[in-house]
Amino acid sequence: MKRTQWLSAAISLSLWGNSACAAPLSSPYTDPQYLTKMPFGTHSHWLQPWRAYLETIPASRYLDGVGINLNVQTANPEPLLRLLSRQGVRHLRIEIGWGNINYDDETQLDNAANLRLILLACKKYGIRPLILLNANHGIPCPVKNSALTLAAPVKPGDTTILVKESSGIRSGFSGLSNVTDYMAAQYLITEVSGNRLTLAIPLSSAFPSGHTFAVGTWKYRPFGPAGSEDYRNTIAGWQHYVGIVALFVGDLIGTPQDRGFDLEIWNELTFGSEFLYINHHYAKKLYDYDETQVFGNIVNDTASFVEANSVLFKGVGISNGFANTIPWPGAGEQPDRITAISKHPYQGRLTYPKNEYPGAQLDALFQTPNPAFVPSYSEFLPEYFGLGLQTETAIRDMAPISTSIYGGKAHGRFAGKIERPVWITEVNLGPSDENPNISVERAWQIKAKSISRYLTFYLNKGASRVSLFAISGGDKNIGIVPQAFLDRLPNMLTTADPQPFISAPLRVMGRISKTFSVGLDRGLKTTRPLQVLSISDTHDHFQFAGNGKPGTPNLYDRDVLAILPFQINKKRFVIPYYVMTRDIAKDLTPENFTVEIGGFNTAGATLSVYDPINDRPVPFAIQSQTKNTFKLQLTAADYPYLLTVQEK
Repeated sequence: MKRTQWLSAAISLSLWGNSACAAPLSSPYTDPQYLTKMPFGTHSHWLQPWRAYLETIPASRYLDGVGINLNVQTANPEPLLRLLSRQGVRHLRIEIGWGNINYDDETQLDNAANLRLILLACKKYGIRPLILLNANHGIPCPVKNSALTLAAPVKPGDTTILVKESSGIRSGFSGLSNVTDYMAAQYLITEVSGNRLTLAIPLSSAFPSGHTFAVGTWKYRPFGPAGSEDYRNTIAGWQHYVGIVALFVGDLIGTPQDRGFDLEIWNELTFGSEFLYINHHYAKKLYDYDETQVFGNIVNDTASFVEANSVLFKGVGISNGFANTIPWPGAGEQPDRITAISKHPYQGRLTYPKNEYPGAQLDALFQTPNPAFVPSYSEFLPEYFGLGLQTETAIRDMAPISTSIYGGKAHGRFAGKIERPVWITEVNLGPSDENPNISVERAWQIKAKSISRYLTFYLNKGASRVSLFAISGGDKNIGIVPQAFLDRLPNMLTTADPQPFISAPLRVMGRISKTFSVGLDRGLKTTRPLQVLSISDTHDHFQFAGNGKPGTPNLYDRDVLAILPFQINKKRFVIPYYVMTRDIAKDLTPENFTVEIGGFNTAGATLSVYDPINDRPVPFAIQSQTKNTFKLQLTAADYPYLLTVQEK
C-alpha cells in the first residue's frame, strides 16, 4: 500500500459516519443454498458457493497445510529446504514416477542418490514429502532405450518400416519414441519380420533412409480393461512400484508409527496420460470398454495393495489425483484407504461476456433468466474455483455440505465414512503468463497478493493442504524462490543467511505463518463457530455492473468480502479478511466496511489488525459490542489483513 493510501484509509476511519447511509448485504452472508441450489450444470456470476458455509478452522490446519512443488534439480538441497521451512512450508511435492524404477532390477530406483539427499533434508527441516505416483507417457514405466536406423525411406501413412538392425525389439512392447510428442514407444511395433517392422498406427510424416529413431521398450504395456491380461500384468507392476517407493522413502525418513510421507495417485489427465489407454496405441481398438473406468480401477487396486501391506504405509495419507482436473470423483465413492481428493485449480484470465460458460446461468435469485444477462468484466483471481463462474467448483468437494453430480455419489468432505479434505497439490497464478513485459518487482507484488489469498482462502474453506507451483518456473516471475538463490545453490553453505533471497511471496508466507503460530494450541480439537452477522458500507463500490433488475444487480465489494476465521487456542482467533477482487492485477485502494461478527467472549478482549505484506498495523475501530459480538469498522484491501481477537 502506498503511503498516501495508508493515510487516506486512516483519515476515512476517523470520518466514519459522515457519509451517506450504509448499504447492507442484500442476502445473508452465509446460506447453504448458495451451493445446494446451484446444481451441477449451472453457473452464476452472482451466487457465491464459498459463502454456503462458515467454519472456524484450527490454525494448525493452516500451518500444516502450506506446501510447494519441487521442480528444481540440485545436489545441494539443504539450503533451499531450510529457506522454505523458515517461511512456513511444511509439505514438498516430489514426483517419483514409475519410470524411476530400474528396468533390469525393479527393486532399485535409478535416481536414489539424489532422492536420498532431498528426503533427508526434508526430515531435517520438518517438511513432509508428498510423493506423486505417476506414469507420464514420456517414461511411463521402466523403459529400455535404444535406436533404429531406416534402411529405406518412409512416407506418411506407412505402417511398415525397413531398418538396418532389429535386434532387441519386443513386439507389443517396443516402439519409436518421441516422434511427434515426448512419448516412449509412441509408434508401437506389433510385428518383427527380420528387419521389417510393422507399426500399430501409421506414420504421420516422411523420413529419409538413414534416419535414426529413438526406441523405447516398455517393461509393461499400457493399462487395459479390468480383467484383461494387459491390465492384470500392468497393475501388478504398478503395485510393485508403489511398494518399492514406500519402502525407500519410509525406511529413510519415517518411524514404525508414521512412515513420514504421503502419496498422490496420478498427476493430471490433461497431458502425459496416454499410458492409461491401451487402445490409443493402436489404429484398431483392441478392446471395447469405457476407458475412463481405469481411473477408479487404479485407485481401488492401489488402495487394496496399501491395505494388504499396512506396515509400509503406517500414517501415510493417500489422495486420488485423478480428480485433479476432472469433477467426477467424489469423497462418497472412494475406498476406505483413500484419505483425500486432489485438485489443481488453475485458471487464467477470462473476459465476459466473451468467455461466458455454456449452460444454464443462475442469477442472484436462483432463477434462470431468459434471455440471460452476462455482465462485462474480466476475472484473474486465485479463488476462481471457489466461485460459481463455471459448474466445476472446488467448493463441491471442499464443503461440509454434501451434494451430488447429476444424482450420482455424494461430494463433500463428509460424504464418505471419514472426512476427506481436498489437497490442492498444484496451483499458480503467474503474472507474466498474461504480461510478459511485467517488471520483476511488480510480478512479485502480484504474486505475494495471490499466494496470501490462495493459502488463507483454500485452507479455510476445506482444503487441508495447498502446494504452490513452484520453487522455480519457466521464467523469472513464475516461481517464488529468486533465481539468484538457485544460481548460488550448488556451492551454498547450509548455514548461509537466506535473508537476501526472501522474495515478497516468501516473506508474506512467513509472516502469516508467524502470526498463526503465536499461542498455538496443537491439541485444539473443537473450534468455536463464529458468525458474520452483517456487512455494510457507504461507498457502494462494485466488481461489475448489473442491469438494474432484481436478479442481476451490481456485484458489490461487500458481497465478496471474504472473512476466514481460524482459531489459535481456546481464547485466540486470527481472521484473515479481504475484498475478493475479480482482477488481482489491478490494485484496490483500501475500502471501509462495517462488519458485525458473533461468537466471541468480548469482555476484556483485545483486538488488532495486521497487514502481512507491508508488515504494519492497520487502523480499525470498535463501533459497538455485546456480550458475544463486535461491530467493527474495518479497512480492507485486495489481500488478507489479519484480524486478531485475544479474549481475556
